[in-house]
Amino acid sequence: MVSAVNPNLGLWRGGPAGTAIELQSIDWLKELLGYPPEAEGVYSSGGQFANVLALAVMRDRMAGWDVRTAGTNAGPHLRLYVSEELHYCHQQAAELLGMGREALRLVPTDEAYRMQLNALQEMIAADRATGDKPIGVIASAGTIGTGAVDPIPALRELTRAEGLWLHVDGAYGAFAAIAPSAPPELRAMAEADSIACDPHKWLFAPIDAGVTLVREPGLLERSFAFHAAYLHHDREADARVDLAELSPENSRRARGLKVWASLLAYGADGYREMIEQNIQIAAHLERLVEETDDLVLAAPRGLSIVCWRVEPPGIQGEALEALQHRVIEELQRSGIAMVSNARLKGGGTAIRACVVNFRTGEEDVEAVAAASAEIGRKLAAGP
Repeated sequence: MVSAVNPNLGLWRGGPAGTAIELQSIDWLKELLGYPPEAEGVYSSGGQFANVLALAVMRDRMAGWDVRTAGTNAGPHLRLYVSEELHYCHQQAAELLGMGREALRLVPTDEAYRMQLNALQEMIAADRATGDKPIGVIASAGTIGTGAVDPIPALRELTRAEGLWLHVDGAYGAFAAIAPSAPPELRAMAEADSIACDPHKWLFAPIDAGVTLVREPGLLERSFAFHAAYLHHDREADARVDLAELSPENSRRARGLKVWASLLAYGADGYREMIEQNIQIAAHLERLVEETDDLVLAAPRGLSIVCWRVEPPGIQGEALEALQHRVIEELQRSGIAMVSNARLKGGGTAIRACVVNFRTGEEDVEAVAAASAEIGRKLAAGP
């Protein structure tokens, strides 16, 4: 429908109905996550760009000078803190936003791959002592490797005490907050200054559908609006919203209709059931790995991500490492499952399964566990 009608939602007059639908769907997403009604939000291409937008808002709000006019060199070096399990989009954002990759401080994680608070506090103090300016912390609501959830309540307290911005990267795991078995720390992201989420992951929406939410109204416009004369209208008189003033995109398709329609059809209860089912199926896969010979759990399960290794007897060192990649390739080549790899600290390469499909059932993960063990044994035995 969107492709056929082809509205440009940069300006209200280019697609008023589409804009209204996007704003309504963002209100529903805020409600799902417990975010305040007065918060604002905007769609983008995906979780990656949603994070870039959020970090731009953080930079402009926290730098202490007009970055849009004077640039990032007009003051001390800006510093942001994120766990060593970060998604590369944050490094990319630091580059694009002129802060440089060195602006990101990688905080060590604990045995469950969560950010260590003591290390974070020490890094903030050390940066301030050298004259740098800490501006914010990026918490993970489900890391890309293992699905770990950072200690968001404690991070909220720390950032308030330190006068820093708290951004939550929930591109993968944000919507798991509505599931009964989700870690309680996840729901604390409702107190964050900004959230990046991605309906095309755990709301099962077609690509592209990333969303940036910002607690303080007006900050998206402060970072991105230009108010060009040829785009001018009297907003106070007609209460219009031009989405081009809320992000760097002017020409853009209608991204919110598919999310709006699905939320309207299934509601919070429907999504709660489907996401909880995904988490329970991942828990079933975790149990299968622990019970199956030659399979070893490589990391604690986070939300719906399970990481394991195939370790047949007699295979060690580089040969064992190479075996993990060959098992992944064979699982895909044989059509059993599309799995990926995770590089875990101190543990080498792991096979990674992320359950984010409402069609996935227990029989699917049972096939994956059995096949990975069987493939590993055959490959270890040689030709």
